[in-house]
Amino acid sequence: MRGDDLPVKLLRAEDERVNPAIILAEGLMQRDAERLLTVEEVSEAETVLAIGTQEIETVEFHRKAFLKTPASAIDYVPLGF
Repeated sequence: MRGDDLPVKLLRAEDERVNPAIILAEGLMQRDAERLLTVEEVSEAETVLAIGTQEIETVEFHRKAFLKTPASAIDYVPLGF
């Protein structure tokens, strides 16, 4: 297996799911503007924000690691280039 095949394989193995922020936003957009949020909805929003924050931190961690990784030559052109 070539080195660039591994990320694609890992992504394909992941479960498909809808971003929880999109689900929350859809539910909030369908309600009347004057209705207050319930305790459960506030809790759900906090959970969604925590998940989003964690994902942002993970991406930033990987970005910093990527920037520290030295470039290396390969003898083939990766798929898509």
